[in-house]
Amino acid sequence: MSARGVKRAGVIIIGSNSTRMLTATLGQPLIDLVRGRLETKLFLSLTKERRLDPAAINQLVDAVFLLQQQALAAGAEELHLVATSAVRDSTNARQLGRALRQETGLALRVLTGQKEAALSFLGAAYPYLDTQDIGVVDIGGGSTEVALGKATQLYSLQLGASRLHLDCPVGDIKASDRALDTARQVIKAGLRKVIIPPSARWLLVGGTGNALMGLIRGHLPLVSAPDCGFTLSEARETLRLLAGLTHEQRAMLPGMMPGREHILPTGLAILTALMEELRITDMQVTVRNNTDGYLYQLYQHHQKA
Repeated sequence: MSARGVKRAGVIIIGSNSTRMLTATLGQPLIDLVRGRLETKLFLSLTKERRLDPAAINQLVDAVFLLQQQALAAGAEELHLVATSAVRDSTNARQLGRALRQETGLALRVLTGQKEAALSFLGAAYPYLDTQDIGVVDIGGGSTEVALGKATQLYSLQLGASRLHLDCPVGDIKASDRALDTARQVIKAGLRKVIIPPSARWLLVGGTGNALMGLIRGHLPLVSAPDCGFTLSEARETLRLLAGLTHEQRAMLPGMMPGREHILPTGLAILTALMEELRITDMQVTVRNNTDGYLYQLYQHHQKA
């Protein structure tokens, strides 16, 4: 992953809920950022055999092509394409990779859960690494990543907003409680050995956090919004609110992120259960994510070259 001679680079990361693009001038910090995002809902398109059907592949290829054009228009001299949980879980990732290569010319790299956690941590935390201990949570569609310290503790849980939605769709308060119980079981089992730094600053990455802040504030967050804080109580209250509403009523709420009305309650169930388990009373939502981590790591490699 050499960035020798490259001043401006881009990355497209295929997630389980959405596909994101970031183009930036490499440096400390990354500057002149241009972000793109499309809701591709890839995890929900997996069949029972864990295959991506042809329609889902075609839709994703179109989305990646559009984001590729945005990245090139933003001045990307080098462009990378990677994928996370949904593609990692699929049994026909190679078929997807061939389709993407044919349409875009880009080679697809599938991240491991550990690598995904490391990039989420680096993207969210790099502005603070020299000042304090950091904890980062990235709630995706198919998995949840937790990283602490200086990425010395990395955890990837098979627990995501879309995955939990398929098992425990939230249509009322009782269903919300079932989703919480399921999330608690996975979190307790997966984070048994976690060691929490006593004064850690906690950052939340991903669509669940941004959608939560939209509802708390009554308007969608800006793409370049600064880190914004929320409490465990606010996460609980928002989950209870959404659990009592239909999908149509959720979509009408001020600040509701389009396309999240189905899976936001399960994302909040994961968030609430995780904050309870780790005894976190407040966190900050950041717009930085694994795309930032990927490009910042590219910059680090460039510095060492």
